[in-house]
Amino acid sequence: MNNDVLVKSINLSLIVFKEDEGYIAYCPALELCGCGNTKSKAQESFNIVLEEYIRYTTENQTLVADLEKHGWKIIKKGDELIPPKISELFQRNHDLENIFNKYNFNKCSVPVKMQLA
Repeated sequence: MNNDVLVKSINLSLIVFKEDEGYIAYCPALELCGCGNTKSKAQESFNIVLEEYIRYTTENQTLVADLEKHGWKIIKKGDELIPPKISELFQRNHDLENIFNKYNFNKCSVPVKMQLA
């Protein structure tokens, strides 16, 4: 890592719910999900998807643009990452609205480190 790279830590909200015979772990702020036959397997699957997303977007230098596409605010002066508010996500993401209206779910936080160039 060179001196121009900034690593930011953030907690992402993760919604875990049962659908049919399996579980889904869904991150509305990034529109990423993992699945498995148990809650923990769904979260493990999500962690793999998230790691791949961060690796791919970092290698291709598209992380910031993709975060902004998902409604994140990137404040350059403080190098702060601000995920979209849940109210903003509901307006843009009908899948999220469906999850909240149709399923019982658990919400948890996942700590993540992202490299900003």
